[in-house]
Amino acid sequence: MGNIVGDYQGVICPACGHDNISGTDLCEECNQSLSEHYMTDVETLLEKSIFVRPLLHLNPRPAECVELQTSLGEVIKRLKFRNVGCVLVTGNGSELAGIFTERDVLYKVAGLIHKLESIPIESLMTPSPSTLKPSDPISHALHLMGLHGFRHVPLIDEDGLPVGYISFRDIVRFMEVELSARDV
Repeated sequence: MGNIVGDYQGVICPACGHDNISGTDLCEECNQSLSEHYMTDVETLLEKSIFVRPLLHLNPRPAECVELQTSLGEVIKRLKFRNVGCVLVTGNGSELAGIFTERDVLYKVAGLIHKLESIPIESLMTPSPSTLKPSDPISHALHLMGLHGFRHVPLIDEDGLPVGYISFRDIVRFMEVELSARDV
């Protein structure tokens, strides 16, 4: 299994999708084994799995975007009144610059910052977040979330512009519906 471009033959990690140099025993990104036996087992399981479906099956929520200089107070209002778990922070040209989540409110703001309107979100966001595309498999989102402890993953288009996001809760709901449908 590999991608061939000219004389180059790489091995795609079945766990995270990272393109590794052929002959590598462990994925450079996630340290998963790349042995043929492991890949055959994973491919067989994934073919039968709901997790190979694209993230579009999760019905991602539209991107709730704010600009870098948006005040912390405004961002917290959006989180609350739009009932979203995160906002995507955009820079010049609307490209994704960062993410700010409800968890950031708890760990970076609550009890620490009192003048919410004077703090730009740029100073508290997580810059350059890991992203996926809506066409990526659900397994990639689960892997990113598990590896890094994320609860939200921004989705971007081919130009790097935010189009939505998915949450761990979205994946759990999807699994619940799919697995209960199989039991019927």
